[in-house]
Amino acid sequence: MTTNLLKQAINCDDGDSAARIIMEALGLETDDLANFCLKHWPSERMQRARIIGHWLHAEAQFLA
Repeated sequence: MTTNLLKQAINCDDGDSAARIIMEALGLETDDLANFCLKHWPSERMQRARIIGHWLHAEAQFLA
């Protein structure tokens, strides 16, 4: 995933759009984990980045 896609996801005003950007980039088909991790989408970019990082970490553990 390129840095630009991460920036796009972090800059999204809603979690659904951010999830779609990341899921398409990674080729993920199910959004169950994304729905859980991105349930509450904050207004602060730093918090968004942490949430995306948490989701990607959880996704990696799930896929392993």
